[in-house]
Amino acid sequence: MSVSECEHVMPPRPLMPWTMALCSGLCASCGLVLNVAADLLLGERAAPVTLLMAIPVAAAACIVLARFCMRLVRWRRWLYAAALGLLAGAVVSAGWAIGALRASTALDNRAASSLEFVVQGDPSINDGTYSYTCDSYAGGKRLGEIRLSCDRELGAGSHVHAVGRISRFENDAYGRSRVLRGELRKVKVIRLVSVDEGFPGPLPWLRNELLAAIVPEIDPARSLIAGVVCGRSSELRAQPAGDLFSVTGTAHLIAVSGSHLAIVGFVIESALQKTRLSRGLQRGLLVLALAAYAVFTGASPSAVRACCMVAVTLVVNGAGRRRHGLSALFLTMTIFMLLRPTVLFEMGFQLSCASVFAILCFCPYATYALGELSVPSGVASILSVTLCSQLATLPVTIPAFGMFSLIAPLANAVIGPVISVLLASSVVLVPCSLVPLLRHGALVVPMAIARCALFFEQLFAAVPGASVSVPPDTPLVYVVPFSLVVLLVLWPRPSARPMAVGLLCLMLAAGVPYVYWDRCAPPSVTVLDVGQADAILVRQGGAVALVDCGLDARVVSALVRNNVHHIDAVFVTHWDEDHWGGLPDVLDRFSVGSIAVAADALGSAPAEVLNRPGVTYRQVARGDTVDIGAFRARVMWPFDTVDGEGNEDSLVLLLSYAQEGKSLRMLLTGDAELDQECEFVQEVGDIDVLKLGHHGSKVSVDTDLLETLKPELSIASAGEGNRYGHPSDACIDAVGDAGGAFACTIERGDITVSPTAAGFAMRCQRP
Repeated sequence: MSVSECEHVMPPRPLMPWTMALCSGLCASCGLVLNVAADLLLGERAAPVTLLMAIPVAAAACIVLARFCMRLVRWRRWLYAAALGLLAGAVVSAGWAIGALRASTALDNRAASSLEFVVQGDPSINDGTYSYTCDSYAGGKRLGEIRLSCDRELGAGSHVHAVGRISRFENDAYGRSRVLRGELRKVKVIRLVSVDEGFPGPLPWLRNELLAAIVPEIDPARSLIAGVVCGRSSELRAQPAGDLFSVTGTAHLIAVSGSHLAIVGFVIESALQKTRLSRGLQRGLLVLALAAYAVFTGASPSAVRACCMVAVTLVVNGAGRRRHGLSALFLTMTIFMLLRPTVLFEMGFQLSCASVFAILCFCPYATYALGELSVPSGVASILSVTLCSQLATLPVTIPAFGMFSLIAPLANAVIGPVISVLLASSVVLVPCSLVPLLRHGALVVPMAIARCALFFEQLFAAVPGASVSVPPDTPLVYVVPFSLVVLLVLWPRPSARPMAVGLLCLMLAAGVPYVYWDRCAPPSVTVLDVGQADAILVRQGGAVALVDCGLDARVVSALVRNNVHHIDAVFVTHWDEDHWGGLPDVLDRFSVGSIAVAADALGSAPAEVLNRPGVTYRQVARGDTVDIGAFRARVMWPFDTVDGEGNEDSLVLLLSYAQEGKSLRMLLTGDAELDQECEFVQEVGDIDVLKLGHHGSKVSVDTDLLETLKPELSIASAGEGNRYGHPSDACIDAVGDAGGAFACTIERGDITVSPTAAGFAMRCQRP
């Protein structure tokens, strides 16, 4: 039998070890207990105690089935392991929860200035603000972890005294995720009193010296080297180049994980093999070196997980036992959660474990299936790794990023080897930069390779449709993992023709909705629910415009759930942050053709939205018209040039649609109020829909104005519990007295108005 024939053999179904049941029980009980604890820490009413009783009940059921159900005798070990995992997880997570609740009470009664904070790891950088996970101490006693934010970079291990504000996390997705990871409070630093960086250990010292030599903040290529070699990606993620890795689905290439340790291990093992040390001693030194590298790069969960799996595998090999990757994976996961149950909710841990599980289970099968489609074996191996890891991690990546990279398989096949070469060369050459005479020359080769990787990132990210936006709350992300489980159970023999037909059907199922919303969208105007802010989506066919961009990244989520893939024009009514604050996120996420503002208002534009490549900037004046598909937007206000900084400067647009017997007239008023609206209301005349000015404030409309406009529907965009009391009772009463209908995003979510032959139709996100 030839080598190629040997490679193309239907792989057997992977053996699932009993440690999988142990780990599953551990995950289930830890997840349940920690979520109940999070409710208490966030100030919410906890789930009923009867829910927690499900853990011992489930454990008892597993034990009873194992002992008395003869049909399940083959699964006896699994059932006992699941029961043990459920009980162990409940114990360790309950212990953490009790300690966290005590620490939370202690933190509530203290001022930030009375505490000492010890920085853990690298910061996350956002708009010049550095955020750290810190241990908090009072009188030398550790209280718990907190999230500290300041405007200065701090080294890992620094002891910090500061004046600041201690507060609870909000009960939103971000706050809950931070609490589930073990952070009990957030601290906003007003003034740093003292920072004692002390003397770091040898590995942190070496890392700091290498980072100082690399200088990652001055160049994307240097940032990439720092991320790949030292495990510090803060600077890369803070730069536009960092978004390229998300678009191309190659962000995992930067994170220190199993592939990194494999390359570093290869370099170290090659050096050890040239010595006369025994094989056992070489293995021991290799494990120590990999452990040191994991600590050196910041001891991320993925790096420590990979290091533990390597250690377990080497121990098993040394003992003469057959190695089994899945057993090593589940044993490592179990140890992690027993030592620190909150690791279950760390994204790095979730991504690492899910991708490794999928690769170990399905990679041989995917390689064989691709071989049936006549894909060369080398290419099939690379593609199968990317496909398995990408699909298995969808339940984590889609809710977090709302993006799915279509070009990831090809990008990983090309960029993956480049990053591997970058790591291998940098591990050898970058330490030479500590020698004064070699400081500049040592980085020449790594810089060239890093620039090559960034070139390919830009190339693949520029491909139309390289990634698609997916609603973060879509249930479809769980269909793929469920399908993988079914595949694992059935394990059918793949053949070329059914696979080709199936792939074609999947492509059509995914492509038809994309093309429909990208090119054939029906005419509509949607007032997006973005909190206490404004964002209005206008679309028809392939034309898409956005009037205002909300306050923050919530506008991106709103656009994604409305199936927006590109934006032709963005109108910014004025420069209040609740109308432009989300624009940088929109520009980072979507292809935007132009940005339009009122005449002379461009001079007051924030720096974050200017000089964006590929974006044109225009200023529009009273009487100008802009076509958005079959919609025509006419500028009604301001009459004169403005700086765009006040509500009275708001750009007011009259939208008109008339095609195929359907019509719609809708007035978009920004933050304009009665004083401005009275100037142009007679010219506007009768309309169908009014987007109320200034979120429905008490001076946004009155009876006289409404009698002139005669809107059948008035819509207010406001956030629940806002401190301004928007929409005001006076506004709502005026609309009711005029005989029109009223709707607000607080109650209805996204509100969509579509032209019809009989007037217009309204569709709401929430009934």
